[in-house]
Amino acid sequence: MDKTNHILRWGTQGKPLVLLHYFGGSASSWQWVAEALQNDYQCIALNLPGFGQTAPLTNIQIETFAEWIANMLTQLDLSSCTLIGHSMSGKLALEVAARDSATIIDQLILIAPSPPTREPMPEEEKQRMLHHPDRKEAEKTVEQATIKPLSNEQRALAIDTQLVIDHATWRWWLLEGMNHAIADHLSLIKAPISVLASTKDPAIPYDAILNDVIGLLPQTQLISTDQTGHLLPLEDPDWVAQQIRRIIDGPAS
Repeated sequence: MDKTNHILRWGTQGKPLVLLHYFGGSASSWQWVAEALQNDYQCIALNLPGFGQTAPLTNIQIETFAEWIANMLTQLDLSSCTLIGHSMSGKLALEVAARDSATIIDQLILIAPSPPTREPMPEEEKQRMLHHPDRKEAEKTVEQATIKPLSNEQRALAIDTQLVIDHATWRWWLLEGMNHAIADHLSLIKAPISVLASTKDPAIPYDAILNDVIGLLPQTQLISTDQTGHLLPLEDPDWVAQQIRRIIDGPAS
């Protein structure tokens, strides 16, 4: 693994995969998936603004996050890549792809994505999460988001990454970002889209994936599991890596 500022890299050859983490995570959240892919792909994970010690945006919006990610793709000097977004970053990845006039993104993979409409969250849960950062609440968030046991290392990481998030960025996502609809310009996306989702996801209900993701992106390939909760790259990184391989290289991979 190579670390440069807000970028983590695994692998030096093959197709570039740009990995965007979930709300509450960081670039390190991808390490188990990336380790399973690093022999065949260049895995490039970004710490988004306000996460993983990356400086927050001065104007926090879906659009400015997308601009930051697009600028990173330019700085990485990628002629093409597969963009992979988990949860919050599923919505961000869709926004980036819709703005991708240079067609750098040739494949889009969304993992348990926040819908491009409004992400459902009970008001009581939102109010609880607004009290972060707090280790006890972070532990509860991880427990509620998963159904498959995490290793001690994975659990510690999932808790610790929540505790370093910029406070304004944390509140913005819960109060504004998850409710910001981008569905009106999804037709601009040229790249093929695949979605990995769990039928037992406790954070984003499977019905929301079917209605507000697949329903708005009818040509999208949906791959489902019933073995994980919301944190698929932590709960079952080998399965996630296997599906990424099959999407990129074809079913024989």
